[in-house]
Amino acid sequence: MFSILIVDDEWTIREGLQRTVPWGDWGIDVIGAATNGYEALEILVNSHVDILLTDIRMPAMNGLELIDRCRTLFPGLKMVLLTGHDEFEYAQKAIKLGADDFLLKPTNINELKATMLSITSELRSEQQEKDALITLLIKDIIEHNSVETITKLKAQEGIHSRFGFIMIRYKNEKPYQLMIDHVHLIEDKVGQQVYFCHSIPSEEHWDEMIKMVKDNFEGKDCKLTLHVSLLTDELEQLVNSFKQARSASDTYYDGKNITIYKYHDEKYTMRFEEVIRYIHRHYQEAISQSVLAEKLNMSNSYFSKLFKQHTNMNFVDYITSKRIEEAKQLLHSTTLKTYEIAHEVGYTESRYFSQLFKKFTGQTPVQYREQSQTNEDN
Repeated sequence: MFSILIVDDEWTIREGLQRTVPWGDWGIDVIGAATNGYEALEILVNSHVDILLTDIRMPAMNGLELIDRCRTLFPGLKMVLLTGHDEFEYAQKAIKLGADDFLLKPTNINELKATMLSITSELRSEQQEKDALITLLIKDIIEHNSVETITKLKAQEGIHSRFGFIMIRYKNEKPYQLMIDHVHLIEDKVGQQVYFCHSIPSEEHWDEMIKMVKDNFEGKDCKLTLHVSLLTDELEQLVNSFKQARSASDTYYDGKNITIYKYHDEKYTMRFEEVIRYIHRHYQEAISQSVLAEKLNMSNSYFSKLFKQHTNMNFVDYITSKRIEEAKQLLHSTTLKTYEIAHEVGYTESRYFSQLFKKFTGQTPVQYREQSQTNEDN
């Protein structure tokens, strides 16, 4: 489904185009409407739009100015101009500025349909070409891991972090090709398909995508296994991510005809135990996440992700939690003043320590000590 933005300062035209045209039948979804070029630009910046349908004469910013801006800002955007009979010169200028087509007002539904079907056909062809190029680049990165190819992949429009791989293995009947947004088939050989997945905002979305893949095959007349990598923020980690999918063996889901395996990083699990022990010994000191990541030969972002997977907390919160737990012990078992305890657990500012302590425990250090003593007396 492609998206369209309608721009016209006349309410009747905007509403008529939105409500009476069978956009869905043409494979198009109306993402919004704007009354002038400035409103349109705001929507275009904040939303993905494939097609712009705009009037010429509008207040604030007219259609020609909008098209001129869009050709630079959104090079992949298809633009169609709505023009009156007396505005033909404007339409010609719009074509020179980069508009893909124009339609005369009042809009003829058959002409609109023909124009939109032609444009969506172009968009599909362009998307297929982009997908084919992305597939070739991913294959080349896996085989050669060249910096030049990674740079080319980064330049591709629509490729956003985070990234991962899903490998499908089967014995008998070959599964059909998945047709899911941001999922590219990069390998299709006997017994195995490999998909590159991108633009995954979070671990939760990754789980949703895995479920979507599972739902495509569940209950079908096929038996297969899915092997899933960890997510990575960096295209430089794609080779490692591919290897993770290939070796994924931790059972994540076991159904009648589908078993899903996720990658479990044993090497880093053991090394993260060392990291945890180090934090427990040195929590009073200024501990740098980037320094620890460097010791493990990881990028800072990759270390952060694996640390959260290992502890269910981010790095800063984990250290803070450790310090607060130690402070609670000192408040309970010593008569040290608040500022002294703050220094003992690694904080130079006692006020900041008190704020953190209340955030984590719901009480100030003084309140916690009083409560602790009351409980002991009882």
